[in-house]
Amino acid sequence: MEFVRARIGPLSFGTADSDGRAAVDERVSGDSARERSGKYATPIAALAGSDEIGSVRLLAGGVADTDTPTYTLSIEGGEPAVRPILESDPDVLSWEISSAESGFVYAYVRFRAPPGVGVLREQFTQDSLVVVLPATFLPDSVELTVVGTQSDLSRAFETLPPFLEVSVLEVGTYREGLYRGQSLTDRQREVLETAYELGYYERPSETSHEEIASVLECAPSTVGEHLRKAEKRLVSEVFEGDPSASGKANPY
Repeated sequence: MEFVRARIGPLSFGTADSDGRAAVDERVSGDSARERSGKYATPIAALAGSDEIGSVRLLAGGVADTDTPTYTLSIEGGEPAVRPILESDPDVLSWEISSAESGFVYAYVRFRAPPGVGVLREQFTQDSLVVVLPATFLPDSVELTVVGTQSDLSRAFETLPPFLEVSVLEVGTYREGLYRGQSLTDRQREVLETAYELGYYERPSETSHEEIASVLECAPSTVGEHLRKAEKRLVSEVFEGDPSASGKANPY
């Protein structure tokens, strides 16, 4: 089995044509394609676009053939930042925060989905294809990994509608442990990757917190904090599973 990790979007805009298929809304383009009437077009995009919220990951849901899916989300941020977005969005039909601890909110959200969401669901659940969760939402797109035979993967990505843009991030043979490290935040991954590239984990170490901080233009104490949290998350994945996939697991 092979896998493709890709970023796909925009999911927020599109209309149904006469055949019932999703089509691009020509009235929306440029920056306005990310916002509608001064806000993001879906509650999930609004969460991902908030300056007070980090990663937004889909842990479960969205598989049933419906335009009002229910998502189980892991949201990096405080409840005071999450609650107003869910309360004020008219496309949110129901929601519940199951837990909020250690900087993460775990929530169930049922909402009206734009056509792009249904297109991806239909496209990537055919034949041998399976979407491996978690998937990460961005303000105007989603980053996901699809597993299947090479022929099915090629067919699915080549036949996506033209209003969906695809950036392929990684391809390869699917193997156990592919998703190790997916619980890291973008900043933790950046710091960890920089440390690794500079030889921080060599013995003896070839760099220091000060040198890593100089490359990343931040304080050495910030480097140390990010490395500590990233290392603990990776260890937690080995012994406890993905710490972002359960409200009971310690996300740090």
